[in-house]
Amino acid sequence: MQSVLEKARRGFFKELTARNLLTFDDYKAQRSTVRAVSNADFSNRASVAISNAVAQKIGIQKNHKKLPGQSQGDLFEELVCGFLKKTFCALEHLRPGLWNVQRITARDDSTISLFDQYRHLADLARFCSENRELASALGNDYAISPDVVISRMPETDDRINEVSSFLGGGLASRTPLRQEVNSHPILHACISCKFTFRSDRAQNARSEALNLIRNRKGRVPHLVIVTAECLPSRLASVALGTGDIDCVYHIALPELIESVDKDEFPDAYEMLQTIVGGRRLRDLTDLPLDLAV
Repeated sequence: MQSVLEKARRGFFKELTARNLLTFDDYKAQRSTVRAVSNADFSNRASVAISNAVAQKIGIQKNHKKLPGQSQGDLFEELVCGFLKKTFCALEHLRPGLWNVQRITARDDSTISLFDQYRHLADLARFCSENRELASALGNDYAISPDVVISRMPETDDRINEVSSFLGGGLASRTPLRQEVNSHPILHACISCKFTFRSDRAQNARSEALNLIRNRKGRVPHLVIVTAECLPSRLASVALGTGDIDCVYHIALPELIESVDKDEFPDAYEMLQTIVGGRRLRDLTDLPLDLAV
């Protein structure tokens, strides 16, 4: 019998091709035509070779014209969100609570203020809209619009006292876990979804993570990146280093490791070994368990 993870992973790959997100097409490169999968940079030989090999290993065969960038991003977020609903929510016995996995569809900078650690940002945004000097001084570092989030709803006192009379005597009067104290969901994880990395946008997720760290009041949520990028140098551009992103998760890491030929692409091979061995790059199937920590 298939495990929950196996079934979810197989379904994720099936949706990637069924929704025309991960497909093959022919691209004109200089004087020749290159056949490449949609997450490859057709102007980069290593990117094409590695991405094509990964796609073939996970069973991608479909031919379809590459989707526009915005459509790719939206679909990728939707599919990652669906994968986490099937997997993270199946671990309630390890991480009890009232959990909600959702994709943030409205690109509204005030979205983050819906969560307990960031509810003060709604007031800050209002003050800035009313005072140009304040807006100029603060900039827009507090403006954060996440892709996929996991949040936990506060618990009632009856639920907290279910096993024993834990609460009483007017104590624990400021903790956001109590519904009587806080009505906002508590942000548990912020998942940045990047179908591919290009040099002009690779650092966006890190900047957003730093803003989430700096602007919080309370605990830092899990801050991760999920990607289908297959070029190790581009993966390293966000995976190397610590302090902002918890970890980067690849949709098909075992297949990626198998696809980087040590002799043909020695630099790419060494870089991939560095970020995997340094625990900075993991497979998508590791993510639900890591979020349960």
